[in-house]
Amino acid sequence: MSDDTGKPNENSFTRRDFFRVSAAAGAGAALASMLGSAGPVLAAPHQQGSFGPKRKLIWVPQASGDWENPVRVGFIDFCKMVGWDYQFIGNPVYSVENHLEALNNAIAAKPDAIATQLENVGLVSGFKKAMDSKITMVVINQGLTAELNKLGLSYIGEDGFAAGMQNGTQAATWAQKLTGKKEGVIVIGSGNPGAAAIDDRQHGTEAGVAAYNKANGTNYTTEMFPDSAFDDLTTSIQKYGAQIDQKGDKLVGMAGLGGPSGVAIWKAMVEHNIAPGKLSAGCHDATDDQLTAIEQGYEQWGIDQNLYLQGFQAAASAWYQLERGIPYRNVDTSGEVVHKEDVERIRSRSAIYVAKAKEYGVGAQ
Repeated sequence: MSDDTGKPNENSFTRRDFFRVSAAAGAGAALASMLGSAGPVLAAPHQQGSFGPKRKLIWVPQASGDWENPVRVGFIDFCKMVGWDYQFIGNPVYSVENHLEALNNAIAAKPDAIATQLENVGLVSGFKKAMDSKITMVVINQGLTAELNKLGLSYIGEDGFAAGMQNGTQAATWAQKLTGKKEGVIVIGSGNPGAAAIDDRQHGTEAGVAAYNKANGTNYTTEMFPDSAFDDLTTSIQKYGAQIDQKGDKLVGMAGLGGPSGVAIWKAMVEHNIAPGKLSAGCHDATDDQLTAIEQGYEQWGIDQNLYLQGFQAAASAWYQLERGIPYRNVDTSGEVVHKEDVERIRSRSAIYVAKAKEYGVGAQ
């Protein structure tokens, strides 16, 4: 199937405030219309031979949105290389029930492989169903270690705690550098408390601040609050504004746990007339808006978890399991701390993903 330009089109719904909805089409869309999104298969040229027979891989995110566009591009890039078909099934509204329903719809499509997250024990029944159906399962982006071990699966993605340590270290370092204070409060905004990866980032951020205190004789405290950034940006901006008002001069830093939180931090600072460089501020991920905030000096860091690599590695892992009989390995994609001097390089890299997403019909058109 193609769009009006003759390019393959991947239909998807996305998270509120970040993407407009694209139209669902074809049998794949009918399969998951109750979920809000199902993309038709992107057929690749048949390449029977050294890469093996044509197979089908389905990506099922826990919640679809602009955040995972680089993941999708990674999947499609690899599938095109080996002649596999690729499909996307997802829902922009997160709940364990929605994720499980999307996973069950993917299983019903009878692919050779499914890549998804395992962020909650409520997904285990779907995993067992897929594996009983001889579907190769690959876990990326979020994974519960205990459940992965029980299922005999590995994990491709960021080490959330280690990345959180980076986040906390940056928050404390910049708090001292910018404010000159040796004590104060660093607030930590969580867009999805209870999600495995986000909680790991939170605990790592807290540990990073504590380690900095011990090494530098500072006494920064941390407070986590649900910032609603993954659900509604306007609400999140208001919540960060409330933290600014409540903490007053005690506030020395704001650290978010996901890209939308970084946007909310930036906008809240602008609305409260806080000059760039007055407070320590930054966030996990490195979205375009976050990079702008860093360029302007409102934020000092981001942490890129290399989402493209997660998609590409997941597809490659499914391939070598099916075609070479090798169990897939843990792959740590923990990324880079991004500062102002890194923005141009990261933007150049992101531009490649954006161009390929447009070519493949991924996301908003």
